[in-house]
Amino acid sequence: MKKAVLFGVMALLSSVSLTFADSAKLGEKQIAVNHAQAEKNKELVLKAYQELLGDHDITALDRYWSEDYIQHNPHQADGRKDLKEALTRIGIFSMPKNKIEVVRAIAEGDLVFMETHQKPPGSPDLVLADIFRVKDNMIVEHWDVIQSVPADATNPRPMY
Repeated sequence: MKKAVLFGVMALLSSVSLTFADSAKLGEKQIAVNHAQAEKNKELVLKAYQELLGDHDITALDRYWSEDYIQHNPHQADGRKDLKEALTRIGIFSMPKNKIEVVRAIAEGDLVFMETHQKPPGSPDLVLADIFRVKDNMIVEHWDVIQSVPADATNPRPMY
């Protein structure tokens, strides 16, 4: 009887450990899939950002931004159409093309974080922190923080 109980417990433990091992393998696969998708999202955002804001290609909006994209910048309305109008109003499409200096870009899940250093003509250098949410290979949401690089910084470290 004791042997039968011991055999039963060992069989149960072995099946539980296999279940945990299978779950761990599935978890690793899911992590790999999520990481791969996050990297694709990052590539999409970097390409979209450069094409729109560096190359000044207005057609990038139609390729990468959702028509009803959500904007969290308090000075910008929602939607691709409003973004196009705002960029046209500030004259970005008549400015010289430039390579956007991406200081860092990090992706996790459907979010892509970017920090850039930009030098707009006739303006002080800027440091931008942008967060984009990507869904179905389109930018659907955006947050940003924009700060001028001061000429008289208290410490010698760059902001970017």
